Amino acid sequence: MKENNEGFSSIVGFIMVAIGLALGIGSLWRFPYVVGENGGAIFIFMYIAIILVIGIPLMTAEVTIGFKTQRTAIDAYKTLSPKTKWYYAGYLHTLAAILIVGYTSPIYAWILKYISLSLTGGFTGLNKDMIVSLFNDFNADKNMVYLFFMINLVLNAVVIIFGIQNGIERLSKILMPILFAIMAVIIFYAISLDTSGEGLRFLFSPDPSKFSIKSVITCLGQAFFALGLAMLGSMVFGSYIKQKDENIFKTSTIICSALVLAGIFAGMMILPIVFATGLTPGEGVSLTFLTLPNAFNVIPYGNVLAILFYFGFYIAAFTSSVGVLEAVTGQFSEKFNISRKKALLIAFIIVAAIAYVSVNNDAFFNFIDNVESNYILVIGVLLIAIFTGYVWGIEEAMDAANIKNKFIRTWMKVSIKYISPVVIIVIFISQFIKF
Repeated sequence: MKENNEGFSSIVGFIMVAIGLALGIGSLWRFPYVVGENGGAIFIFMYIAIILVIGIPLMTAEVTIGFKTQRTAIDAYKTLSPKTKWYYAGYLHTLAAILIVGYTSPIYAWILKYISLSLTGGFTGLNKDMIVSLFNDFNADKNMVYLFFMINLVLNAVVIIFGIQNGIERLSKILMPILFAIMAVIIFYAISLDTSGEGLRFLFSPDPSKFSIKSVITCLGQAFFALGLAMLGSMVFGSYIKQKDENIFKTSTIICSALVLAGIFAGMMILPIVFATGLTPGEGVSLTFLTLPNAFNVIPYGNVLAILFYFGFYIAAFTSSVGVLEAVTGQFSEKFNISRKKALLIAFIIVAAIAYVSVNNDAFFNFIDNVESNYILVIGVLLIAIFTGYVWGIEEAMDAANIKNKFIRTWMKVSIKYISPVVIIVIFISQFIKF
């Protein structure tokens, strides 16, 4: 449809939206902990190497599929390989996107709740046990959790209604600089604490005794999922790029570099505060919603830092969810040849229904989390690598991405055709092996 071809106003808009799409909660609440628990600096060097060798080429491939065809995922595959069934991969990417926004719904609710608590001084005077009780009591009120998520979903929809340029692009250009500014302020404060060195050592000191084969697998998984590969967004947003001579490899490199820095900054922001207050760093829910509120209660100006932290955390989560929902909207609009508003309404209803089940059924949440992370996304990334390397053709893909440099073309060819499929299969098999 003509309506779908609005596109980004500039490549900067694409970069900001793509960073916002990938910079979700995983980079902020998981990366710092897994670095410290898997060898510190050794893990970081491995992570950067994986991004360079595999991450950037795969992101380039995914974006280029949309960029070349100017179509969203399903029709993009049909355009590049019209006489095959490869378009089913587009359905898999769409399923991944719908599920990721729907089943993670409780997390958005928790963040919004903690923003309200930070603004009203709700953590003041609470000890560790009281903070645990506060979190558990809120999470037990399923109607309230769902209400908070629906607030997030409605805000997502409002942004998307304004269109690509005036909605998601404009918002990302505003929120991404704000997020990195918030991170910079908290980092500056965190490293000024007297005992911040312990937290920085946990993050950056190389510790070979903590690095193992399992650490490599963890690093591979973290890299793939931090980049948001095979979640529909990169491919759909690639179709929104209208600058025909744009070097997709260059833009993908900028995005991947920003995401690596964001993960490291998250560690520098969180861990010095945790260690300075004598607390033990955890992962995910424990770190973000149980440990940090205790830390903010102890340090000077902790109430202000709490507001900044949870607001910044919500920016990362919100730009990710609105990016995925926009991708689903674009896909539905093109696939069913309907207006964006109708496509958004369909996506809204489906996501809201999945969220309702996820909020009210912990077993469903855990099941979908396992299927999404360990099967749908891994298979989706593998399909992108195989399609680009062997079905569409790696030379055609590099020409479409406007890559001229011979070294980069060789790098892309080796990575996408040979290294990436092997690594992805290893990640898939590793979940069935006990190390």
